Amino acid sequence: MSKYKRSFPTGGSVISEDLVGRESILRELYERTYGHGNSVVLSAPRQTGKTSVVTELLVRVRKAGGWGVYIDCSAAIDDEADLARLIAAATYDSARGVTGAFVRLRDFIEGVPKPVFYQSDMDLAVSFHGKSPGPPHVLLEKALSLADDMAAGAGKRAVVVYDEFQVLSSLSPTIFTRIRATLQHHMSHAAYVFAGSETGMLEELFTHPESMPFRLATVVPLPVPSAAEWSTYITTRFDDLGLRISKDEIETLIGFCGCHPRDLMEACEHLVTLRSLNPGGSGAPAAAIARTEAGLGAQFEEIWKHLDHPTGTRTTAVRIAAGLPAYGRGRNTSTVMRTIDKLEREGLVRRLDHGRYEFTEPLFARFVRSRSGATSS
Repeated sequence: MSKYKRSFPTGGSVISEDLVGRESILRELYERTYGHGNSVVLSAPRQTGKTSVVTELLVRVRKAGGWGVYIDCSAAIDDEADLARLIAAATYDSARGVTGAFVRLRDFIEGVPKPVFYQSDMDLAVSFHGKSPGPPHVLLEKALSLADDMAAGAGKRAVVVYDEFQVLSSLSPTIFTRIRATLQHHMSHAAYVFAGSETGMLEELFTHPESMPFRLATVVPLPVPSAAEWSTYITTRFDDLGLRISKDEIETLIGFCGCHPRDLMEACEHLVTLRSLNPGGSGAPAAAIARTEAGLGAQFEEIWKHLDHPTGTRTTAVRIAAGLPAYGRGRNTSTVMRTIDKLEREGLVRRLDHGRYEFTEPLFARFVRSRSGATSS
């Protein structure tokens, strides 16, 4: 056992015991995909643990004897051929259980006149590399069907995660149409998870009747962990670290950050550091909150810059952050609708009842309120 005690994770995917309030959704995703072979859409705002959840899902799939394939669609991809290679490499590596196996195999067959190889242990023929690999759309079709074909040949089930799926729209205006055309015929032994942080855009792809992937998968939202779940987790972690924290201090941190996973972990980690350096000092929670807010400032500034279009988006954001109606007296209805659509599509706000909206990240709402003098009408 390591001599180091674990603190609060503040970057990248987290392990299962740090997935606060996620057991229920993990069981649901596992049953839907690996248990029943159905595909799902998992939409969640930025920094709320979406990637950690799908990573843990794939861990459970592999433990059960299935193949878990993770594809990061936000990776550097210039064209469809790049995407095909990314999908093929991830699929082959997952099936072989050896990272980089596909690359080594590619290097081995590079230059073979007829770019086809045969894997006897998988009963599969694949053609991706060689002197004449074929046009990009053919490579992409082969890559998309690879997981289902491989799983069928091995008598297994595969679960394939396409993370940040919506970013593929930049490759081609017809990319989603062609992806559906392939995947809908390759779901006998593979289920797919289409995940993304631009929640409005992703959900629209799968729920709007005119969209390509309509009804290809069921939308499953990622719930926000409750304050009670966070309180239990924070108390346990501080106890494990041998540091004190009171119920009031926990409530203060949750009240400041809401139940937003990334922001609350950040605040807790700052408090751990401060309390470790000065166990008896006062004012540590306030200092942790100040450090958290300062650390997120640069990220929030970048998001704010992107709200300069369409005209009026910043004004709408300020009104929502202040708890005011988005439309308001004198505001053009169509303009406001466009700005709300922008905020929803990027996962920054969510719709409540009676036409009300709220920010998905409380600290960003606080930042927006502070920028109320920098809006454009």
